[in-house]
Amino acid sequence: MKKETNKKLYLVTGATGHLGTILIQELVKKDCTIRIFCLPSQKDIVPSGVEVIYEDIRNKEDLLPFFDTTGYEDVTLIHAAAKISILSKEDPTIWDINVNGTKNVMELALQSHITKVIYVSSIHALPEKPKSEIIQETKEFSPDFVEGQYAKSKAEAARIVLEYANNGLPVCIVHPTGVIGPGDLYHHNHSVLTLQGIKTKKIPCAIEGGYDFVDARDVVDGILRAEEKGRNGECYILSGDYITVKEMFRMIHHLNKDPITIPSAIVKIIAPLYEKIAIFFDNQHPLLTPYSLYTLQTNANFSHEKATKELGYHPRSIEEAIQDSL
Repeated sequence: MKKETNKKLYLVTGATGHLGTILIQELVKKDCTIRIFCLPSQKDIVPSGVEVIYEDIRNKEDLLPFFDTTGYEDVTLIHAAAKISILSKEDPTIWDINVNGTKNVMELALQSHITKVIYVSSIHALPEKPKSEIIQETKEFSPDFVEGQYAKSKAEAARIVLEYANNGLPVCIVHPTGVIGPGDLYHHNHSVLTLQGIKTKKIPCAIEGGYDFVDARDVVDGILRAEEKGRNGECYILSGDYITVKEMFRMIHHLNKDPITIPSAIVKIIAPLYEKIAIFFDNQHPLLTPYSLYTLQTNANFSHEKATKELGYHPRSIEEAIQDSL
């Protein structure tokens, strides 16, 4: 008699974030077991229909129960856990979680004979280029090639992940751009909060610059396509459309002309003070910081040609993504 095996197992970190929330919604439609890893402080926001391990990703020993794959022949690991920050103040936990935590996950994945690993990196991990150039995938990652503590941590993490790929781990990397879209149930997503701030006129004026934004649903689709078709050791940009802040205002408020726009030179003076005041009075992450302003001024000409060609990735329009975000 043929031995009966258990159904597919998905191991997911970062399941309580914006992407993770959408991802779990898609995975529960499958005939599979889902096990997530999150902090004890996140008990109140854990999605239903999943197994949960409550520990700290920075401690490798805490991850051991998460990687118990006994009885499963087909196991996919999706590592999406990360600490995101646009603040100026140095935060050592960003490096500890994004770099050391990722190293722990990859080391145990290699030991656990996982079928497929998808590492959710960030577009900020890619080396910056002049505005005239198209930014495509690379395998050369270094904190020296990027600006900002979050970007530096994701660049180093991507470098480590590719080292594990070279040592036989069946892993590929996806690089989402600025994630928007519906599903941010816990209001953690800075980009979505910015759209809401424009809608409610909490953000009264536009600033110069723009960025590439992609719907979270499309990123999740790209992740699952990478699981099926992604080549081990390869990277895939999951971008959407570039839009300026002015165009955001026009789209959200149905304007026929450009909104009032503050020149960049003035915003550079305001941003550091605004950040400090917002943190002091609201005890929350401000919508404008020197780093967020810097990002809006950089080259965001990202190409998803490789993901489209190899994975069949086709993101929806920026208009639909913004509309559904709101």
